[in-house]
Amino acid sequence: MSTAERFKRYEQNQGQLFPAHLSDGLDPSDPVFFIDDVVEGLDLSAFERRYSVNGEHAYPPRLLLKLWLFAATQAVHSGREIARRVSWDLRFRYLAGSGPQPDFRTINRFRARHIEDFAELFRQTVHLARTAGLVKLGVVTVDGSKIRANTSRHKAMSHGRMRKEEKRLEAEIAEILRKMDEVNRAEDEEHGEDDDGAGGLPAELRDRRKRQQRIRELREQLEAEKGEKLEDRHQKSFADPDAQMMKTGDGAFHYAYNAQAAASEDGLIVAAEVTTVVRDIGELVPMADRIKANTGQRAGRLLADNGYLSEQGLRDLKRRRQKCLIATGREGKKPGRRPKAKWASRMERTLRLPWAKQCYARRKTQGERPFAELKQIMGLRRFALRGTAKVRGEWALVCSALNLRRIMALQPAVA
Repeated sequence: MSTAERFKRYEQNQGQLFPAHLSDGLDPSDPVFFIDDVVEGLDLSAFERRYSVNGEHAYPPRLLLKLWLFAATQAVHSGREIARRVSWDLRFRYLAGSGPQPDFRTINRFRARHIEDFAELFRQTVHLARTAGLVKLGVVTVDGSKIRANTSRHKAMSHGRMRKEEKRLEAEIAEILRKMDEVNRAEDEEHGEDDDGAGGLPAELRDRRKRQQRIRELREQLEAEKGEKLEDRHQKSFADPDAQMMKTGDGAFHYAYNAQAAASEDGLIVAAEVTTVVRDIGELVPMADRIKANTGQRAGRLLADNGYLSEQGLRDLKRRRQKCLIATGREGKKPGRRPKAKWASRMERTLRLPWAKQCYARRKTQGERPFAELKQIMGLRRFALRGTAKVRGEWALVCSALNLRRIMALQPAVA
């Protein structure tokens, strides 16, 4: 039997016609269609206001927003990778349309330009979920996770070294100025005082002064943050001064941000925030306020781990009439000493009740699920942008994408 008779026909160079519409070449159940329909129904006036009618026409904001949202659901968080996908992935090509294709610079500039608008985008995804009959607020969990910043310890300098480096640069600058004075006096004697020479500062002096100024700014920022607790070993990153050294999930210390998320019973994020504070202790009350601002109502009951426990926080929640259950000890560990403070003691007694134990048992799975999905499925291991404001916008964008994933997954159940 010949080879041709044993196998199916195989031809690489045979010409063929693609579908007249790209959508015809995709599975009708592909999530790309859901992202496309959702963005078409969003109010993007905040995005559109940032463009002028003058000059060259810009790419439509809805086009680039579709690319970023769909890319986040596919674990793509790079403008360069999105641009590459547009050239070979039929789904990205479908979202980009049949006109000119945006390059990676255009894609990245869109994210940077609208970094403040992603908070409103996130609120719209919460509203969309509520319209679909989702966002169950009977029990809402608040949790945080340390997500690495776009920098490393190799781009940092300790406070002690900063002071030494400033003194060294000051001495070098003084030496350069002394040599310049000698050269100037010699030129004045040869050419006269009216000759202005070549003009300008030498490059080595400009570079040293810039570096000295940068080190001084970082040192002053570090001193303001640490206050009386400042030690010579405390350090600051040159690449991202806002990032703080935090212990991440791998047990090591990295420059990171503390990403906060409040999750509803059905797994949607109803409030999101990013802070540079290592501890969660002051974040519960602000998150409770954001839940109400985003959904229009309070959570039935908030669940949080021991990291959020504080007397002031419990008092503030009581004043807001916000019910909560906050662990008074570490989960899975032997009970330690009972808290003596008034509100913490009351919370400890409440958590002993059977109904409270049953309710609080949901915290771990419900609260940590969004972070598991963001890191394991959507591939968010490190922020791409730098600076608190930009990272906060990036966090709002990926949380919006996660909400769209959840809405899409829960649609059959709602129907």
